[in-house]
Amino acid sequence: MEGKMRKIIHSNAIFDVHTETVFNGYIVIMNDVIEAVVNQKNWTDDFSGEFFEFGDNMIVPGFIDAHIHFYLSALLHSGKIKSITGQSEVEVANQVDTIATVNGWKIGIGWFSSDFGQNIYPTHHSIDKVCNDTPVMLISGDAHSVWFNQSALDSLAITTQALPTDLSGEALQDQDGLTGCFTEAIAIHYLAKVLQPFKKSAAKDYLTYMKRLNQIGITSIADVALSGESWDEFIYPEIYEAIKGEATVRVSFYPAMRQETTHLTQLAHQFQDDWVQFGGVKQFFDGVTSTHTAYLKQEYATPYFKNDVGGPLLPIEKMRALILQANQMGWPIRIHTIGDQAIHSALCFYQESAQMYPLKSGVYNTLEHLEVMDPNDLPLTDQEHLVISVQPSHLLVGYETLDEEVGPDRASKMFPFHSLLRANGRLAFGTDSPVVVDVTPMDTIYYASSRRGKNGLPEQPLMPHEKLTVGQAIVAHTLGAAKAISREDLGEISSGKKADLCVLSKNLLALQEDEWSDCSVLRTMISGNWVWM
Repeated sequence: MEGKMRKIIHSNAIFDVHTETVFNGYIVIMNDVIEAVVNQKNWTDDFSGEFFEFGDNMIVPGFIDAHIHFYLSALLHSGKIKSITGQSEVEVANQVDTIATVNGWKIGIGWFSSDFGQNIYPTHHSIDKVCNDTPVMLISGDAHSVWFNQSALDSLAITTQALPTDLSGEALQDQDGLTGCFTEAIAIHYLAKVLQPFKKSAAKDYLTYMKRLNQIGITSIADVALSGESWDEFIYPEIYEAIKGEATVRVSFYPAMRQETTHLTQLAHQFQDDWVQFGGVKQFFDGVTSTHTAYLKQEYATPYFKNDVGGPLLPIEKMRALILQANQMGWPIRIHTIGDQAIHSALCFYQESAQMYPLKSGVYNTLEHLEVMDPNDLPLTDQEHLVISVQPSHLLVGYETLDEEVGPDRASKMFPFHSLLRANGRLAFGTDSPVVVDVTPMDTIYYASSRRGKNGLPEQPLMPHEKLTVGQAIVAHTLGAAKAISREDLGEISSGKKADLCVLSKNLLALQEDEWSDCSVLRTMISGNWVWM
């Protein structure tokens, strides 16, 4: 990185997260922190240093991705996993030949069982017709299921007699035996077995992917566990430690919360610097609506059986105990909640924990995703130490099937971003990559403020009453996301904060919907050094 010295940055459009407006001024940076922020009318020549003029280019705090699965994302970016999609089982299976073989496997990600129909899951037979001599693993787009061919089942020695018995999820079977499709923690159990050999070259993949994140303006991430039960949750702080001197993204990581906390306590003590931090812990209350594993208050619109409301992945009392235990240790905990019953229960448990084991100032629990929201529970989000961590790109993932999954009434109330702010909730934005692929912060802000894709679809915005202003969306991706990772030194352009900045080619506050594609990231700074330009 560059040598340490004072830098002075001028722009007519510096974003203020508190007023959600821009102003003409100067940012003075000394070493890795912001020394001063001075309005144009108050500027004097008291400061000297290397000067950067950006005119009408907008300057925002470095974007923070408050929810990412970094290991999978890095492998996808490296080409070791390939993105594949399709509206039918056969259409997806026919793409297997286009996947490169790495470490003896063909691995893809991106299919959704709900695209194939309600309660219809793929089988190994469709892949076998295309590829029967190489193990194939296709990861669902929501990363809650995996689909193998017969060669993969054989390679992993998966039989009905050898299935794990202590994990949530299902090993789907038909009259011929295992279909090759697995859900939830059982799926992650086998996913981890396949991906273990890829760790050998992961350091290089991590650094390369960090540069891609810098290119789109991201300076910090929350790397969150992919499972709350599997023996491997894809959180590898040792890789971050190995590359710390070369890293260009700050990392807060969140392994799964377990009843046995010896290892977690060691991580909490070992990783607490500016670049790699134990941020807290994570757990999963429920699954996803596409496989009816999200936990609802009322029956699914197309129930698989009578009283089909999904259910908790962990016993409810165990989830409560883990929340209380984490907060008692002083650790914030992030809970995956998709369905309205899971959301309601988690919010109540957070209230209880705040009374028993209040977190210190600047430390926040989070609820992750919060998709099928009961409006009656909105007031419960107004909690002092709570952030609602959401992913606006999820709006566009399978929106065509939401009515079939949860019913038109519940679907019309999903992703209630504006309502959450009105209820005094705190919003943080992330991507959940690789559930979505290569979504940029500007994409995320656009989705939150327009409630549709940049291709103009759907023609009618999704739940338009839940649109955010562009300013609100920027705050969620900066200051809100900084709160989600409990970092008080990030997320805004003000004196004493870390010098993490992003320079945009245009002022986002002034753009019309059809102008967003013309806006790009010109430069990204972290700790006072340009890491992308």
